[in-house]
Amino acid sequence: MQSRFTGTAPPYARHTVANYLGDMLALERHIAAPIDSQLDSPDHNEYPAALEVISQIKTMTTNHQSALEGRLLAVGGDPVLGFKSIWSELFGTGAAALNVLRKSKVSKSLRDDYAALSLAAIGYTMLHATALGLGDDATARLAKRHLDDVNPVVVAIGRGIGSVVLQELQADGERVHVTAAALSERASRAANN
Repeated sequence: MQSRFTGTAPPYARHTVANYLGDMLALERHIAAPIDSQLDSPDHNEYPAALEVISQIKTMTTNHQSALEGRLLAVGGDPVLGFKSIWSELFGTGAAALNVLRKSKVSKSLRDDYAALSLAAIGYTMLHATALGLGDDATARLAKRHLDDVNPVVVAIGRGIGSVVLQELQADGERVHVTAAALSERASRAANN
């Protein structure tokens, strides 16, 4: 895909778009870092709905990274520089290590995934606005597609996390109200409408 800047883009437009693309590539790599350990975790295997969402995240981040790398090359950037900092790598590895120590591993890893994907959603919104403003239609379309991919996963996590929390409480020996999962999901649905 060739870069197509329309209108009278200033000379720094490619550099600006490349920086935003690099930021998003680093974030997608950060999101992907703990996903394999979540998929391989025996704890996560006990929660099929959570595992399904985590599998979606794996596929999505893999596809997003590939598309971002291609677009970054098209605007003259370097995908290797997409590793913005060692901090994102350490944070991703640290999050995976924390999952081993947590008592409620599945709900807290989903919470972390939700937070990271929410950051991706606002990042793609910013990339979309930047690309539109600087006349880079191809990057704007890519950002919009990725935003459209991320938002339903964020909503799915928000709707399903209540039942995971309640299942974990039951597994820990707590007595929970049988209607709590449905009430939690209903509240999440109402908040998203």
